[in-house]
Amino acid sequence: RCWPWQCTVGGPSGSRFGSVPGRRTCFSLTEPGPRTHTWLTCWDPSNGQELYVAQCTQRPVDIVFLLDGSERLGEQNFHKARGFVEEVSRRLTLARREDDPLNARVALVQYGGQQEQQVAFPLTSNLTVIHEALQDLRYLNSFSHVGTGIVHAINTVVRGAQGGARRHAELSFVFLTDGVTGNASLEESVHSMRKQNVVPTVVAVGSDVDMDVLHKISLGDRAAIFREKDFDSLVQPGFFDRFIRWIC
Repeated sequence: RCWPWQCTVGGPSGSRFGSVPGRRTCFSLTEPGPRTHTWLTCWDPSNGQELYVAQCTQRPVDIVFLLDGSERLGEQNFHKARGFVEEVSRRLTLARREDDPLNARVALVQYGGQQEQQVAFPLTSNLTVIHEALQDLRYLNSFSHVGTGIVHAINTVVRGAQGGARRHAELSFVFLTDGVTGNASLEESVHSMRKQNVVPTVVAVGSDVDMDVLHKISLGDRAAIFREKDFDSLVQPGFFDRFIRWIC
């Protein structure tokens, strides 16, 4: 996917090159510097062209999972969601080191009540760290406020003391939720997401969901809201492969 804040036509100096009528060109920085861009072709809604985008191996993305720890979710579903995060981490091409200018890194925040946010692990590309942190993660089993979870994720993970998000990486928030949450700090969190140029994806499971809240945390992008009937569906190829293509 290419978003307005990522896309341009032409070179780093403003010169035009390799442009095709009816298409936009999107880039991600491969190294800090003005002339080291990797150029990607994007889908243009005006002519219905197919989406062309580099795989995760060719661009940097920092993915923060926000996992619903509410009582309503249920412990069994919590474990399934936790397993989904690990499967996604194993499928992605992860960064070779924490300051790698390419590839993916992953973090996980479990959100509950207003004072019950938990960083399972900060942004990392170490599968051992991810696996062990997920095994140690305990279900909060409380009420949930996604807004305070977002604010906590931005303050502790994105701007975290342990390195935080990479400056030139796409910052992706993936919400795993049963679709119902409290509204505390919701407007503040949406504003903070926009300010940080967050690219949201919402995975809402079950039939009883609050679409108004989902619409807000997806920043108005209905295409970024994935609805599934149950948590078992998340690891089925039909959904899993589509999800991987989406976040990459």
